[in-house]
Parts: sequence; C-alpha cells; structure tokens
Amino acid sequence: MIRHILKISIFSIGLVIILNSCELQKETVNKLDSQPKEFVDLPLDYCCIFPDSSSFEQWDKDYNYFEKYLTKDILNTQAGISYNYNGVQTWWCIPSARTHVQLDTLTMILNKIKVQGDWRAVSNRSITFEDSASYIENRIYRSTKLNYNNKEDDVYLYMTSDKFKLYAKTNGKEKFKIVVNKNYNIESNRYLMLFGISKLASAISFIGLDKENRLILNSYYVEERKVKGKYMVYQATMTQLIFRKLKE
Repeated sequence: MIRHILKISIFSIGLVIILNSCELQKETVNKLDSQPKEFVDLPLDYCCIFPDSSSFEQWDKDYNYFEKYLTKDILNTQAGISYNYNGVQTWWCIPSARTHVQLDTLTMILNKIKVQGDWRAVSNRSITFEDSASYIENRIYRSTKLNYNNKEDDVYLYMTSDKFKLYAKTNGKEKFKIVVNKNYNIESNRYLMLFGISKLASAISFIGLDKENRLILNSYYVEERKVKGKYMVYQATMTQLIFRKLKE
C-alpha cells in the first residue's frame, strides 16, 4: 500500500508530470527554438554535502547542523508517516526538507532577482543516496545510485518575483505543456516553497545557484528504516533539475 501511494504522489517538481491544455506563448517558443537544447554531465554528488560517516556521533552532529535553517513555515509541511512491519520501524516523508544529503550552502540565493527569468533544463535526473549504520559492526556504509538521467525531454522554467511556472515537452511531442503553476517563496536563502492558497500545503525543494550561475532544484523523498540495536538505513531519493538561463 505504501509503495502504491509513493508511485502516485506528486512532490514539488519532476517526479510526476501532469500535462494539461496550457501551452507556451509563441514568443517563448521562438526563443527556445532559436537556442539549441543541451545537457551537461555532472558528478552524482554535484553540489551535495554529506554527514561525516566516520562515527555515529559525528553523523548525527552534521545532520542536525542544518536544523537552524528550517523556518516555521517549512516545519509545518514536514508531516511524515511512520509504521512497523515485521519488526522494522519505517518512517518516510515526501517532499522532505530534512535530509542527510544537503545542497551546498555556497549555492544560497542571496538575491532573489537572480532566479527571475527564463530557464531551460540542462540536467534532469534522479539519484538515491543511502547511508546504512550497522550497530553491530559500529560502521556506516554509503552508496549512491543513479535512477534515471533524462536527456530526451525538454523542460522550461519561468520565474517572476512571486510566480513559478514549469513546462515540459516530452520526447516526440511538438508542444510544451504546463507542469507547475504556483506561487513561490524562498526561505532561508535555500528552500523553495511552492504553494497555492495556503503555505501549509507547500511543496518543498532545495534551490541554489552554482558557480556557473546555473539554477539547481533538488526535491527529496526520504525513508528511514531501523531495527533497534541492529541497524539503521537512511535513504534519500533526489529528483534534480539544473537549469541554464536563456539568452535574451
């Protein structure tokens, strides 16, 4: 049942694309057509920060460090689900602002004006990061898995001072369709809140600008599985979109 819920869950951007009748204006389409679509190959851990895995204590300290950036509005959206099955205690949250894989603080949005404008995706992928702690061995194991790297579809983003509009054109289709049309706010210079009428139903992503002035949007589904006294597995599946600003 839980797996079925996750398959149909929509969080933030990129996990599930719902297409409707809204299309891009001709002027924007012409701008996109005049500039070639391109993709960049980046390391799986690009602009990511991980907890120190040398000890349980240091891992916890590094994980808790980012709590100071979580505002009240963000915390109000972080209601996870917990259950026990065959002795394994599981907790998951989607979308999550609490994750052991953090966006590098060097990418913080210090001036909101910099994110406004027309953007086109140069990377569209999903990556799972897993930290497994064995209490018996007193060790932490880390693994990374690329789930998909979509270089076929075309994704366009338009941001104003308060509106977030994301469009996609799937491979083989002629027109862009709207995916997300929401209000937005940037909290603590690093969290993107997408919302309609109420912020309580906001979708939370990480947002940042890298040294190449590319816009990074990371959304997370996190799951924690543990058996008391034996092991703990902390898994974060990241949906990542990286954009380059279109030329005028």
